[in-house]
Amino acid sequence: MKFIFMVLFLTSSGLFLFAQWDRVTFEDADMYYSASSELEKPSSRKDFGRYSPHNLFDHNTSTAWVEGEEGSGIGSYILAGSRFGLTKYILIYNGYQDSESLFQKNNRVKELKLTLFIGFILDTGAQQFGFNADTAAYKKSALITLNDEMGVQRFGVPFDREKVEAFRENERNRYHMAYPGSRRIEDFIFVKFEIASVYKGSKWDDTCIAELEFTNNTTGFYIPVNQKINKIYQKGGEGDIFVHTSSGQNITLVEEHTLAEELKYTDTDEFLNLQIMDVSLDNEWALIDYQHGFSTGGHIEETQHLWSVRRMEEVPSVLLESSHLEDLLGFTAKNDTVFLETYQGKQVLLEEIGLDMDNLKH
Repeated sequence: MKFIFMVLFLTSSGLFLFAQWDRVTFEDADMYYSASSELEKPSSRKDFGRYSPHNLFDHNTSTAWVEGEEGSGIGSYILAGSRFGLTKYILIYNGYQDSESLFQKNNRVKELKLTLFIGFILDTGAQQFGFNADTAAYKKSALITLNDEMGVQRFGVPFDREKVEAFRENERNRYHMAYPGSRRIEDFIFVKFEIASVYKGSKWDDTCIAELEFTNNTTGFYIPVNQKINKIYQKGGEGDIFVHTSSGQNITLVEEHTLAEELKYTDTDEFLNLQIMDVSLDNEWALIDYQHGFSTGGHIEETQHLWSVRRMEEVPSVLLESSHLEDLLGFTAKNDTVFLETYQGKQVLLEEIGLDMDNLKH
């Protein structure tokens, strides 16, 4: 009788725990996402519509997610997530930014309500075009206000990292208790972006968002794919490194002073010099030499660092180490394909490094 009681207790506990989670179907294409609606949604899940939420993650500001509800779309939402926890910042390109005219004619978001969730994927959650996840909401939400302007807007993630990780760990343990026999349970963090208010368009009552990005990039910027990178340069051949784009912008890629602070080079006689070693033919990648030393003399340490110019981010050392890329030499091209080359003659596709960088976020 005792054994039967324990089985019934565990079973009922599992059902009780399961009842606290909501099941959501996510798409898995560049990001984990789900949306309440989209304008002109295609009948087949294998097709991306013209105004698909996938447009939020294509790094192309000339496309946009457009909600498909009646009226201004108040209450419409997009869910977007990652397996790698919270980033420091959220980047948003508000409205339909293909042109100034389309930006003004459509609604833009004024306020977004942000709610954080954890999602769980069981062995059985995978589908042909995405997956099902059981989701639980974090207890606190936040409201952010967007400016009515084109271009990127950066926001600090409005959730306490330590408290979120504690919540994640607690929910993970409870979910494993609910499904003790499952061979594999994966979890991920995602945020619900709900339209709370809008700036009204002059012609259409559809609310649009062009781009959405989670990032730890301190510059809070990336270069959209519909902009060409014209050149990477230093003024006078030293100091900060800049990027010039087809939009006419001159953007700071690396700032010596800020980088020195991040690397904790803070002694009064300590210095960091930057020097561009090589730039890929397409200007998408830069190899930068960091020279670290002391004005009082002594050894100067030189290290080579690979930067993705379009992402405005340094390639994490863990990716280079996993590919056994040391003593970086520069870039070479074969049949319009660009490679990173080492002094030992090893070559690796830069496209593969870019994919690895994107996968680290997802």
